Amino acid sequence: MNMPRRAVVKPNGLWGIFRLPFWIGVISAVGLVSALLADGVWDALSWLCLAVPVLIALRPRRI
Repeated sequence: MNMPRRAVVKPNGLWGIFRLPFWIGVISAVGLVSALLADGVWDALSWLCLAVPVLIALRPRRI
């Protein structure tokens, strides 16, 4: 019986490998800096930015 094979996507160099961790770091840094700046809208921005890495960590994984 023939089983369908998944296509393997290879990253394009270092940028392909580190693109997602880079943007997670940038979003986290924006969240941390905005938490230090002021109250109100800045707090909401920090909560949104700092929730992104948590949501990425909790997403279902493909096996």
